[in-house]
Amino acid sequence: MVKRIKKTVKNRPTRERRKLVVVGTEGNNKTEELYFKELEKIQSKFHFIFAKGNETDPVKIVRNTANRAKIEELSYKDGDKAVSVFDLDLDTDKIPQLIAAKNIADKKNVTIYPSNPCFEVWYLEHFEYTSKLFHSSNEVIRELEKYLPNYKKNYCDFDILYPRTENAIDNCKKLDKHHRDVGTNTSIEFANPSTSIHTLIEVLMEKQN
Repeated sequence: MVKRIKKTVKNRPTRERRKLVVVGTEGNNKTEELYFKELEKIQSKFHFIFAKGNETDPVKIVRNTANRAKIEELSYKDGDKAVSVFDLDLDTDKIPQLIAAKNIADKKNVTIYPSNPCFEVWYLEHFEYTSKLFHSSNEVIRELEKYLPNYKKNYCDFDILYPRTENAIDNCKKLDKHHRDVGTNTSIEFANPSTSIHTLIEVLMEKQN
């Protein structure tokens, strides 16, 4: 458990503590963890703690997130957060898992941020707006390699990505609008490609509109 610094010291002002963000991710995939570790370095409001586990099932990821949040004694009223980030992989078997994960997350103060087919949709939108239909996660990665030739899973070239963050957020919002217009955004599992990561980044970087 992370030790908390007292908020007040007699006769002396104290620095506001960093808000804690417990992040649950897919166990075999460190891509997201690397990204958030780099994000922590360039801002001072949030400290990221990662829920451990080897699961890819959204339900188990949410449960791991909630369990770690309980251990860390998150203070939601003070701005602490618990989030679960996972890929849907165009896998129809994950649809009932996603529905169950949403229900559990609502009860456990966890917010879920899925991507379809994969987290790399978020990376790709840093460089181009695309609503192209993808048939696999590998296809998204091949598209991303046009801009990051050395890209591979469990890799994060944050120095290249971060300066393009606002562009990525704008492109993701444009993608959301596309899915609304064509009627596929009622549920993210049917929207291909899609990601909700930009909504989390807006909160973390205080870019809410």
